Amino acid sequence: MYLKNFKLFKQKRDLKLAKRKLLSKKKLKNKRKLEYSEYVLRKTNQTISLVFNESKRTWMPTNLSYLLNCSKSVFHIEKISKPIPNNNGYFKVPAHFSIIDNPKESYNFIKNLLGSLINESYTKIYIDYNDCVKIDLSAQSLLDIILKDVIAYFNYRKRSHLIEASKVVEINGINFNSEEVEKLLHSVGSVAIHSNRHTSYPEIIPYPLCIHSRDQNINKIKLEEQKELDTTKLVDYVLSCLGRLNRKLTTDRIEDLSTVIGEILINAEEHSTTKYRFSIGYFHEFEGEEHYGVFRLTILNFGQTIYEKFKDDNCPNKDVVEKMEKLSKQYTAKKLFKGREFEEESLWTLYALQEGVTSVAPESYKKRGNGSIRFIESFFNIKGKMKEKEEVSRMVILSGNTNITFDGSYNIVDKEIHSDNFKMMTFNDSGNIEDKPDNKFVKHVDQYFPGTIISAKILFNDDDFRSKGQ
Repeated sequence: MYLKNFKLFKQKRDLKLAKRKLLSKKKLKNKRKLEYSEYVLRKTNQTISLVFNESKRTWMPTNLSYLLNCSKSVFHIEKISKPIPNNNGYFKVPAHFSIIDNPKESYNFIKNLLGSLINESYTKIYIDYNDCVKIDLSAQSLLDIILKDVIAYFNYRKRSHLIEASKVVEINGINFNSEEVEKLLHSVGSVAIHSNRHTSYPEIIPYPLCIHSRDQNINKIKLEEQKELDTTKLVDYVLSCLGRLNRKLTTDRIEDLSTVIGEILINAEEHSTTKYRFSIGYFHEFEGEEHYGVFRLTILNFGQTIYEKFKDDNCPNKDVVEKMEKLSKQYTAKKLFKGREFEEESLWTLYALQEGVTSVAPESYKKRGNGSIRFIESFFNIKGKMKEKEEVSRMVILSGNTNITFDGSYNIVDKEIHSDNFKMMTFNDSGNIEDKPDNKFVKHVDQYFPGTIISAKILFNDDDFRSKGQ
């Protein structure tokens, strides 16, 4: 009897040990499978990072991961998760969708949409443009970049055997009631990007979303070649838009345009924490009493803001930082900082835009600046003139909590410093950076943009059309 019981006990024990061993092998196999997946993703340059989100580990594309983990971002995981809108998956785009002119409503819309997607609150998501009559390229491109990463994240989970598939099975844009909105979405926006249903319009010249990742394994020669290709592509696009208006640039103007565009692109790339830069363009031609076109261009990155880059203890250009700190002391002594209306961040961001100012080490580039002023000057020089003063053309730089807007109200001035000529943009009548800028054009904004975005909307005019008296 005892022997029989002992044998039964031994069988149960052996079975238990066998199950435990099998479970351990399975765990080890899954662990190795996960490690191998990470290795393959790194080797194939699929820049995906591992983040921890509450009770599960999920694969997340780099830029989306940054937005969700940046504590100041309005898209931080804790901010987008409370509360989740109770709307059955229908998200209405604001009447004026713009992170520049209508930031609070526009950011809230993107935040609520992203929160519902990440938390998988609804199986079907509908982005409703029924009320939207005016749309900015910068806001739509930000939304589309986020959606692109979310879709990539869901698709990865669908293919993976390690992570459960997303509950979200459909994301759709609906009710394009505005012709302007519909054309933008179908030529360079969501429909063209995510549904691959690009529509051509005779009066529209699109510049599709260009995404470039600065792979650390690529040598400098290849990076330079890529920059040259992207610069040439963007310059050719500008020339095509001007060509619609019978406008031609001189060789010197084209060379200048190539230089400033190349400078802006490489700056967006170098200063991106995630090592990505994005650019997108949209040109709309109009004919009537006057023949003109509205040119739009957005260039952006995610990561440290301009201010944070210089404020960082590891900023390699200590000379520029010392000058900024000295300038801050002068502003403090003069009591020019006025609460949130005008802070040190706005001052440093403005200072950083001046020609010759850069956060890279001075030995790396001689007289290297970020090119922002020359970029603005080049586009405003080729925009042409209307019969009346037009209020369309402007260029906006958003970085962190700073908004800097150039519309031609203040001119760019030339300054001679130590026998070198520099372009300065101070937004005041004195042309002196030590004097407070006009807070209508250099201002603090409540909504923090987690990176830097340059948004241009320039009116190009057909001078030949006007000169013929038509």
